[in-house]
Amino acid sequence: MDHHKITEENKMGTKRVWSLLMTMAVPVVASTAVQSLYNVVDGIFVSQISEKAMAAITFANPLITVLIAIGSGIAVGMNTMMSRGLGEKNQQRVNDSASAAIWLIVICGSLSLLAALFLVKPYMAFQTEDAEIRTAGVRYLQVYFCLGAATMAQLVFERMLISTGKTMYSMISQGTGGIMNMILDYVLIFGHFGAPEMGIAGAAVATVVSQSVAASIALFLNIRKNREVRFRLSRPLPFSAVRRLLVLGAPTAVIMSLNSLMMVSYIAVLNRFSSTAVAVFGACCRVTGFCYAILNALCSATIPIIAYNYGAKNKKRINQTIRFGYLYAAVVMAVGTVFCVGFPEMFLRMFNATDEMIQIGIWGMRMLTCCYVLCAVRNMSNCILQALGHSVTAMACDLSRNYLILIPAAWLLSLTGILDAVWLSVPAADIVSAAVGFLLMLRFYRKDIRPME
Repeated sequence: MDHHKITEENKMGTKRVWSLLMTMAVPVVASTAVQSLYNVVDGIFVSQISEKAMAAITFANPLITVLIAIGSGIAVGMNTMMSRGLGEKNQQRVNDSASAAIWLIVICGSLSLLAALFLVKPYMAFQTEDAEIRTAGVRYLQVYFCLGAATMAQLVFERMLISTGKTMYSMISQGTGGIMNMILDYVLIFGHFGAPEMGIAGAAVATVVSQSVAASIALFLNIRKNREVRFRLSRPLPFSAVRRLLVLGAPTAVIMSLNSLMMVSYIAVLNRFSSTAVAVFGACCRVTGFCYAILNALCSATIPIIAYNYGAKNKKRINQTIRFGYLYAAVVMAVGTVFCVGFPEMFLRMFNATDEMIQIGIWGMRMLTCCYVLCAVRNMSNCILQALGHSVTAMACDLSRNYLILIPAAWLLSLTGILDAVWLSVPAADIVSAAVGFLLMLRFYRKDIRPME
């Protein structure tokens, strides 16, 4: 029996669920919206340089997604371990999860630096033969990966605050980083206020500096304000905790990394038509990524609540969290559908879109977003599975979307020679993955939750 116990009852086991979920989700959604907004702003500023610069960051995005995937995997594994430890009132498990996550940031940050030196150039050479696009993409990625540890640290330290219900502090960190990035984009890309005009490299510098500041703020808040987690940076590597964290978090990292491969494949299909189609996809993804970030922030707020009450064997609160989670997610994505399907040209013109980009992008934007409510069902189902410890099963849902439906459908439809037909692959994939995710959630609900007293 572990003698290090948590004696204070956590609010995730006592507060009304609908209010708790809103209390935890709203600050995370708000801060994530600000943080995601700077991805949109990145695209808007870069698109002012040229259409090829927009294509360059679109080609670069899948590799950046791998870096984010690693950080997200560490964060999700830590989150699940920490929430269960809190539910079981096991302080040692909570502390070990934090220490393991910090060590993994150090290790993976070193690998990111090596990637900046040896991986970036071959990657861009594989993606495109256009010398201007390739050079711009290499410049952007090298800056980003040199400080890749900052990306992962921000994800982990903010998730540490969320895991213990300190979502307001997470909002401070994310919001600060997001606002700083927008300001630095304007200053560094175009050389204002005496700063050098760095072009596309300025966008990368703005991002990594902002993430470094946000990560530092989140770390400080964890040390000073998060009394439910006690860790020392000098603590030896806890191998058993690292192994458990990797088991829980690896599926998320693998899913997101495979999503990166999916993006590479989808971009390759679009590149068969033109680099303009790639630029359109990049612009659309910036807007749709904003909506997905809000959805994922909302879904992530359900994970610690379900995991805590699963550890505490509280069936009623788990059921309430699931119901409210689906409801809130569907409402959020329904609003996103109205704006994206109703006003696609408005969004595209934000990215300095040419007439050709507008012509391609209106239909593309509508197809990317018409099944948003089903995406809410899929993502919430996956988060419920993760909270119950079935991360590998959650991975199967995303794999079914990307590799059984999306990429094969996109490739087959591209054989028609009609670009508009290719976009139809997205709603087809969303319909199938939503059904698979919901059915998998029901299966494990009956297995894990229904037998509870």
